[in-house]
Amino acid sequence: MANPLATPSSIPSWMERFDIKSFPDPSAKPFPYLVTAFLLIVIVYSLQGPRYPKNIKHLNPRAPLEFSDTRPKKEFVANSREMIANWFKTNPDKPCRVISDFGEITVLPPRFANEIKSDDRLSFSKWTYKAFHAHLPGFEGFREGSRDSQIVQEVIMRDLTKYLNKVTEPLAEETSLAIEEILPKPANGEWSTVNIRSKVLPIIARISSRVFLGEELCRNEEWLKVTQQYTMDAMRAAEELRLWPAVLRPIVNYFLPSCQRTRAHVAVARKIIDPVLQKRRQEKAANGGKAEHDDAIEWFERTAKGKYYDPAVAQLVMSMAAIHTTSDLTCQVMTNLMQYPEYIAPLREEMISVLSEGGWKKTSLYNMKLLDSVIKESQRVKPIGMVSMRRYVDKDLRLSDGTLIPKGGIVAVSAHNMWNSEVYDQPGKWDGRRFLKMRETPGAGKENVAQLVSTGPDHLGFGHGQHACPGRFFAANEVKIAVIYLLLNYEWRLPEGLIPRSGRLASRWGWIRF
Repeated sequence: MANPLATPSSIPSWMERFDIKSFPDPSAKPFPYLVTAFLLIVIVYSLQGPRYPKNIKHLNPRAPLEFSDTRPKKEFVANSREMIANWFKTNPDKPCRVISDFGEITVLPPRFANEIKSDDRLSFSKWTYKAFHAHLPGFEGFREGSRDSQIVQEVIMRDLTKYLNKVTEPLAEETSLAIEEILPKPANGEWSTVNIRSKVLPIIARISSRVFLGEELCRNEEWLKVTQQYTMDAMRAAEELRLWPAVLRPIVNYFLPSCQRTRAHVAVARKIIDPVLQKRRQEKAANGGKAEHDDAIEWFERTAKGKYYDPAVAQLVMSMAAIHTTSDLTCQVMTNLMQYPEYIAPLREEMISVLSEGGWKKTSLYNMKLLDSVIKESQRVKPIGMVSMRRYVDKDLRLSDGTLIPKGGIVAVSAHNMWNSEVYDQPGKWDGRRFLKMRETPGAGKENVAQLVSTGPDHLGFGHGQHACPGRFFAANEVKIAVIYLLLNYEWRLPEGLIPRSGRLASRWGWIRF
């Protein structure tokens, strides 16, 4: 169609008294107008969102006329631990607001953990979807984990937990094989230097895959590499994307190297898992629908019941949930034991005694109560984060003290009770017997809460409530089995003069003798 401004006859009579040439022709130089319109859209978008009450202290607000969250987000990423810790040190029972890389969050004191733990107005899956860009290519792992069908959650809570009765011996067997390959024993018996994380991570990846995929794939080097790298690259990519305005993320996603790597990992996962699944489906059809395998691939098939799910990505979700947090906790336990070597002999004595009597059974792991206490104490000293129980607010939420969390907001609970002197005696000190003593104190009523897999406002290592980590029972067994093999097969010590910084796995190096 011809441009109506191109011919004099198209000019209405009421406009003839204006000098048309004095107005810029938008068809001649559209770029400045497009840029201006785009910037206006970004500004308007950045100003939208839930309206938070003004009576909650904001720890890193925008400056006047600051339209972007980029600076507060970077400030939070760099100083979040100190920022939140300092607030609750002087205001232990008052909530605060922060602009995090996840968006604006209302952080509640621990006393609200029980109040919100099962509130249906709060959604963990929606928080995951929004915080980890689950609508974008490469982040399918977070999309599958937050799907409304809850297939992943059902598999973890029902099949994986039920399978623990059968899984202890296979886990122990695979741990033994993995350690022999990853930590080979030199013939001279001298001390050797190792990077703890570089050894523990592939061990945990291998034993997790033994349960999820069976012997068929658990030693597939390409698959093991994907399971270890996808989580790290996806987390890094998600963090980098959060620093960009939301409207730009679908574009930026295609150019950031970390995002490109996540898409590549997903493609490799599909290449490995899809043929195996197709083969199994054919075998099952030829066998009258009877499954020959009992692993996570089959659990997902059985749970889906014809509903759509992404099989390869579902396996990535299992790996994301199991490998890195479990590896980190295992590394932290070993670091603490090297700092407090007086615990190693009693632990070995307990391990040998229990295994000699009961063998590799789930009940044997339960009966290693000193080991359970050591792991829980390591998790207390260095949890995954300063806050837990992150939730997206589906409807306006007014708490018992009148605090209003608006619809569309994000809420979390501070984990600072884990270092609170009113809750724990000498909280800054690592005490491997702390939770064992709780379990053994008559009349204290702490037999259950002192166990590793228990959750509560005073120990949020696994979260709390209906969205507490559903895989924590499996993770607890993995850590215990890994630590058992590491302690019974090697001697450990820190390099002379090296002191890990408190609260962080600063040193990933240790000395071992075979």
